Amino acid sequence: MVENRKKNSFSTYLLCLIFVLLVAAAIVLLLPVMRELQKKQGELTELNAELNEKREESVRLNTEVADLKQSPAAVEKVAREKFGLVREGERVMKYPAPEKSK
Repeated sequence: MVENRKKNSFSTYLLCLIFVLLVAAAIVLLLPVMRELQKKQGELTELNAELNEKREESVRLNTEVADLKQSPAAVEKVAREKFGLVREGERVMKYPAPEKSK
């Protein structure tokens, strides 16, 4: 009977050791995968933020294009601001930029 207990005790310790080794191996194998997953999730978050910014810019630009197609005043504004055009008979006065104080 004492011999049977020793076998059961040894078997129990052996099973516990095998279980601990399996858990340790699983942890060692899964840690790099978890780190990579977290890295990819961070990249995904950044890319989603960039995508949202690009969508907002696209909406803004589409609105600007639609406005330029429909409004002569918008076309005139762009012509004046970006290309420096003036109407016939108008005078353009340019002043030097104020100097920055030190």
